[in-house]
Amino acid sequence: MHDSKKSRSSEPRDEILDHEYDGIREYDNPLPRWWVGIFWISIIFTPIYILFYHFGPGLLAHDKYEHSVREFYERQARELAAMGEVTDETLLTVKANPAMLSEGGQIFRSKCSQCHGMFGEGNIGPNLTDSYWIHGGRPTDIYHTITEGVPEKGMLTWKNQLPPAKIMAVAAHVMTLQGTSPPNPKPPQGELVEPEAAAEKTGASEESRKAGSTENPPVGP
Repeated sequence: MHDSKKSRSSEPRDEILDHEYDGIREYDNPLPRWWVGIFWISIIFTPIYILFYHFGPGLLAHDKYEHSVREFYERQARELAAMGEVTDETLLTVKANPAMLSEGGQIFRSKCSQCHGMFGEGNIGPNLTDSYWIHGGRPTDIYHTITEGVPEKGMLTWKNQLPPAKIMAVAAHVMTLQGTSPPNPKPPQGELVEPEAAAEKTGASEESRKAGSTENPPVGP
């Protein structure tokens, strides 16, 4: 034991190497093994991290936050849909949620842009950015059209492929397209629906629905 300690202490340290660069010479002083180990681990880990988080299924912190917010609003939309018939007010609530709009925009671009254009300008299907609507321009009209589809004109029935929360998100995204100016818009089709008139009709329908729940209460025996 004594000899081994003596041999380690007698090892040459801080010896100046023979080579030099621009008059600068260096000591032969190797790095600690733990430091070298961390260095090599970081080199091996970096490409794995990049492939997993930037090109694979991994979620970065911002993506995790967006995913959790989107899940919250989707759950909220499912609960609203489960409470009864989807109303204009419910869809306007979904429209006010950025996470739901983002979800609806992604679904629209992946599933609806082939017929309606990437920006809603219209292609096979009608232009969604003007004030003319074939099947109604109220939020519930849009939701119903997406849900039931228009099979005779080639539009799928999306209720068989998307849950109500995602259909609500798509309807909310379509609502944001009105009044935009996409490139090469398709000529108007259907009937003119003024936004103010649609809003008034929506408000009137909500008031009548609420009044109907309070008026004419059941008469007891």
